[in-house]
Amino acid sequence: MAMSAALVAALTACGGGGGDTAGPDPVNGGRQNGDSLEGHEDTAPAVLTGTQLQTVLSGNAGIPEAWGGRSPEAAKEGAEAVERCGADAGTGCAGLTAMALRVLENQTLEQFKADVDGQTMFVNVYSFDSAENAAVTAKALSATERNDAKDARPLKITTGAEDTDAFSEKLADGEYSANAVLRAGTVVITLWGTDLKGTEDMQPIAKRMVDRVLKVAAGKNPDA
Repeated sequence: MAMSAALVAALTACGGGGGDTAGPDPVNGGRQNGDSLEGHEDTAPAVLTGTQLQTVLSGNAGIPEAWGGRSPEAAKEGAEAVERCGADAGTGCAGLTAMALRVLENQTLEQFKADVDGQTMFVNVYSFDSAENAAVTAKALSATERNDAKDARPLKITTGAEDTDAFSEKLADGEYSANAVLRAGTVVITLWGTDLKGTEDMQPIAKRMVDRVLKVAAGKNPDA
């Protein structure tokens, strides 16, 4: 995530906020931070192509109204995808087939007029050839982010993903960032956001991304 953020740093800026709220979601079986259903899947999950990852990232349906986003980057596949993933995870990203990135922003008109940056969230999606390989890289991504964090504070989010790890980090006085690593089948989703108040900001976007992955994997229209 740090490498992906650096690639678009010229287009975005960092800020702050932090928190830890939200309880179990009965619709999704109450799965939260650190929960897992690995080993209980009924069938082998679908492997998504680069084009399907872009479909996951496209559109604003389900994103909080104030948020908007640029079009997703062209999906990376093969050696290029592995190189990008390796820089983020610090591993070989075995089984990676494709990855894609999208940047979301929330800036009020007043902030825009005053040339003040709003909230920014980087969303990466990584597709693997198996749930096992996806789980290994998800753990590596989580470990890398936590190792880089100086003040990691657990952040509870509920999305329906098989694996979830999320935390906020105090960057300076009154400034925070938030991180989440989610695995839905063979897809790993990472979110890194600036100037977030806490769960209320991360939760809806994280859940939307997991929902879209599951719909695309099932052959459904994620915007329906």
